[in-house]
Amino acid sequence: MNLFVAKLNPVTTTKDLQKLFSHYGLVTTVKVIFDHGTGRSKCYGFIEMPNEHEAHEALEELDNTSFQENLITVRESQSPEDSDKRNGSAQSFRNRGNPEYKANSALVARFQRDNNSSGNFGYRGGDYRKSL
Repeated sequence: MNLFVAKLNPVTTTKDLQKLFSHYGLVTTVKVIFDHGTGRSKCYGFIEMPNEHEAHEALEELDNTSFQENLITVRESQSPEDSDKRNGSAQSFRNRGNPEYKANSALVARFQRDNNSSGNFGYRGGDYRKSL
């Protein structure tokens, strides 16, 4: 079972999470997600535990508990296919093998290039509030 852990302290490492979750059973994979540009933690991560009973126990015990001075959130991780079903999407555009995805991404890239758009739709810059 895959677990999603949010609201981590920025200094939390994979070893810290490994140690925390290994109290509940075997942990096969631990990932703390980092920003590629800055190298800083995005304050969330993923844990993989093969035994569902142990993973559920860890989820129940650790959700909304204090860890390294932060109140962490633990949830069952959802695959992209599951989130598409929840959102009512018949087909995942995250699937890079999908020809519709490739066609749409090329159109979006061309639109952004032609319109000199950075993709920050609705962002008005730092002085927006001052003008109100």
